[in-house]
Amino acid sequence: GAVMKVLLVGYGYVGSYLLPILTRAGLDVSVCDQNVDRLTGVRNSMRCRYQELTIADLADFGIILWFAGHSSVPMSLRDPDGALANNCLDLLHFARRKPINARLIYASTASVYSSLASEDGTPPAALDETETRLDPVNPYDCSKISMDALARCFANAVTGLRLGTVCGASPFLRAELIFNAMNIAAMRDGFVQVRNRNSYRNILFLEDLAHYVLQLMKQADDLPPILNTGSLNTSIGDLADQIAAFHGVPVVDHGNGVTYSFQMNWDRIQALCGAPPTLSIAERCARFHQDFRPELQVAS
Repeated sequence: GAVMKVLLVGYGYVGSYLLPILTRAGLDVSVCDQNVDRLTGVRNSMRCRYQELTIADLADFGIILWFAGHSSVPMSLRDPDGALANNCLDLLHFARRKPINARLIYASTASVYSSLASEDGTPPAALDETETRLDPVNPYDCSKISMDALARCFANAVTGLRLGTVCGASPFLRAELIFNAMNIAAMRDGFVQVRNRNSYRNILFLEDLAHYVLQLMKQADDLPPILNTGSLNTSIGDLADQIAAFHGVPVVDHGNGVTYSFQMNWDRIQALCGAPPTLSIAERCARFHQDFRPELQVAS
């Protein structure tokens, strides 16, 4: 049969990592991004905001991957109305313009499971898709959780991936993400800084995200509306210690502030897609070290 036509919306930190992997998998990929400079040399690029794509523009695509959100709490705090529009309202309208049976897989976030980190360092429970908390604490979580709720009712064939804190090297690196930042500090400064050692996060490595996305695209049956997508649950202190040990540098502890904490259970997506290869933190650090190109850092 004909090769599946895929639309990748967003050519940033995640999109620039996924494109060559999707292409190598033999998929016919078009890319949409408003940042014209980023798309230099990218084949089949649609240089516009995804909000401008019409029903006709979307008619040929069997799968749409959306990684074009206001992608962090700070970005959403600076522009709360933009976060609401981009992560929820505009995305919902976009989902309703696609062909009814085309599969839309979009970036939601594991931070909707956040709670305040406990004083005594007790880890939070690893929550599954049924345990969503409806008390978002910032415009980012609020916009994401609202899309997750609305898509079930007002769109068809839409799946939100609740991504852990994404990390790993990419052509358009986000240097502030926790694993990336700790590795860069170890290489550049000769130490790893840590705050809130007893706060927990779910980390998602880009290579694992790519594994899950490729497998989800192959599924014949309808996908669940929400899928937790992570690589590991860890305390921030443990992550810092392991990264520092790999680089042979000390950890500088800056104490504790008020912060959030979450762990998540991703059994469901593993059951659907199979597990990606398991790598140790040291192996992940080695890959980051090998692929990191400081000269290519581009602000998000």
